[in-house]
Amino acid sequence: MTNLGKDPNPPHEPADRWAPSRVGVAGVCGAMFSESNWVLDFWPLAAGGSPEGAARAFFDLSRIFFLLPLAGFVVGLFIATGVALWCRHFRRMASSIFAIAAIPVCILVVAKLPLCDPWLWYAMVNSGSFENLAERLSPADGPKYAVIKESDVSVGFAGLNPNHFVLLIYDETDNAGLDPSDRPNNWPARTVGPLRVSVPPLPKGRRLFGHFFRVDEFE
Repeated sequence: MTNLGKDPNPPHEPADRWAPSRVGVAGVCGAMFSESNWVLDFWPLAAGGSPEGAARAFFDLSRIFFLLPLAGFVVGLFIATGVALWCRHFRRMASSIFAIAAIPVCILVVAKLPLCDPWLWYAMVNSGSFENLAERLSPADGPKYAVIKESDVSVGFAGLNPNHFVLLIYDETDNAGLDPSDRPNNWPARTVGPLRVSVPPLPKGRRLFGHFFRVDEFE
């Protein structure tokens, strides 16, 4: 006859085991929230009342509603950590702690990873036509340079956040990736492109690949 008093894991008590699924769910949630910032940096504003503008505004607003269940999930992980500690289920406790830590870690990793930037893939897919455009806009005896595209990617409520513009630049000299003070004196005169650009000097750009740069302007 089995002695239930000696059963280390009675049927009504869960076994102490690792829970990698909660770590994976937490990491995916953090990565998705961080990637949404990259998406909004690529998705330009549209005319008021247009379907595109409404879709972008809804996407931006949906991030706030995404934070509510995410916060509830974190609170649940804290509670699970306390319960596991009380029951001396140290593997489950560690899994909950790793899951809590996975959220900010994945947010930071995705936020800093250039491969997550849609501007990189946009420039790579269209690199041939963009280089031809830069060649057409540049003088025959000078290096190729062009402001390929400018997008107004401002987010948030008007008046609370600065206007945010992203410029995609092709610069054969790579001076777009330097601080304004380190660029040649004649470089600011070459910041005229097919689209609206700010008064020189342009901020330091971030190299996407090759001679393509992303420049962020805040006004």
